Amino acid sequence: AVSEVIAAQAALVADVNDIAQEHHVREKLCEIISTAELVYAAGQSSALRAVEFPNGSWVPDEILTNAGRKLAGQKIYHEYETLADLTGGICASLPTEESFYEPETAELCNKYIMRNPAYTAEETHRVMRMMEDKLCDSFEAAQAVAGVHGGGSPLMETITMMSRYDLEPLKNLAKYLAGFEGAEFPRIERPTVTPRAMLDKFKKTQVEKK
Repeated sequence: AVSEVIAAQAALVADVNDIAQEHHVREKLCEIISTAELVYAAGQSSALRAVEFPNGSWVPDEILTNAGRKLAGQKIYHEYETLADLTGGICASLPTEESFYEPETAELCNKYIMRNPAYTAEETHRVMRMMEDKLCDSFEAAQAVAGVHGGGSPLMETITMMSRYDLEPLKNLAKYLAGFEGAEFPRIERPTVTPRAMLDKFKKTQVEKK
């Protein structure tokens, strides 16, 4: 949802700046949209692969949830960077709101803020004020950091995924492709992974110790 909001703001400010049809701008917008869609897909897939626990709760697949969260955290700063790029420096140097209404300055402010004639001066001002709030506000700075570290930093997602993901089937596939003697073509179908998998692994070590 955060990436979708950023994509919405990026698309609008690009249009207001009259650069929306430029190829490099469309590429930037596509990158934000792709991240949002991939994170959403990971969430949907993890829910579809959920396992029902004895208490009736459905626990989603940990590999997919962490893969989506890791991608979101890795991309968030770049998304803010793209917003700043598409907006331009005006987000940090926008005249005060009062300047757009004071008799001495209103005419000049409304004249020089215009970019795309499809948008009025007031609409352009509103968009740029939104971008000022998005890119130069202390709350949004905290939100950007929360986008990386909220709910677990990318390192924790890496630790979780690599402790849950069984690499042996992958290595067996590679051995077959490399022509190892006796290697058979394996069927790769990863089972759903939940916290219970780690509990079972722990219990197994306790049995082995005994």
